Amino acid sequence: MELSVKKGLTFLDHISELRSRLFWSLFSFFIGGIIGFLLNSQILAFLISPLSQPLFYSSPAGGFDFVFKLSIFFGFVISIPVFTYHVIKFIEPVLSEHFHVFISRLLIASCLLTASGILFAYYLSLPAALHFLNQFGSDKVRSLISATEYFSFVTAYIAGFAILFQLPLVLFLINRVTPLKPGQLMKRQQYVILVSFIIAAILTPTPDVLNQTIMALPLIGLYQVSILIIWVSNYMAHVKKEHAEAASVSSRSRLNRSKLRKLKFFQSSTRKLNYQPLIKSSYS
Repeated sequence: MELSVKKGLTFLDHISELRSRLFWSLFSFFIGGIIGFLLNSQILAFLISPLSQPLFYSSPAGGFDFVFKLSIFFGFVISIPVFTYHVIKFIEPVLSEHFHVFISRLLIASCLLTASGILFAYYLSLPAALHFLNQFGSDKVRSLISATEYFSFVTAYIAGFAILFQLPLVLFLINRVTPLKPGQLMKRQQYVILVSFIIAAILTPTPDVLNQTIMALPLIGLYQVSILIIWVSNYMAHVKKEHAEAASVSSRSRLNRSKLRKLKFFQSSTRKLNYQPLIKSSYS
């Protein structure tokens, strides 16, 4: 009922609905920013936990500037699910039920992969990178890391892993448009390993092989998972196609049998009608 009502909305009604959804998205960003400001000490403790040393700022307003950026970042993270929800609800009337379910599953998978990338970066890769960088300090040379630089470094580092962990989803979508063959993907393993280490060398702030390997191994592993997902997807599509063809053949067979029974019944009725005058004439 709601879908049919939405389809009957005028252009101005759609503009009003869009304005309302944008308002709630911005409102969630504002509320998230306030929550981030109130919880800035806990968020800061979480961010600097892999560093294990205090941060500094070099200007009178540096502390406020850092807390303000931290609050905006937290508000942005909080508003992402709200914004995504309102986008889906706005375009829902033009989506079929099957496509709506597909989009929902896609978003859930993307969120899970993003969370996996963030957790991997925070608990494994980031501490190893910071530990390697801190080894270059000494009693005469000590690091004086500013809060703004560290915040930019950590957010870019974690965001890079969150994006890289979308690889299985990207390959799955490509397979939906242009079917991929798992055998051909397996043959390109050496290129994937090479590209993974090149990406790791570009994204990691350290030149050591250990940290590059820590970043490259998840990409290689995600590629293997992607191949498995594509194989399962192609197999399920093949089974579904075979079932559809079998159902089509069975339906045609039933239709042919029905036509044959009707034809036999028609022929039998015709014979009875042809013999009936002969019987009457014999009795007369």
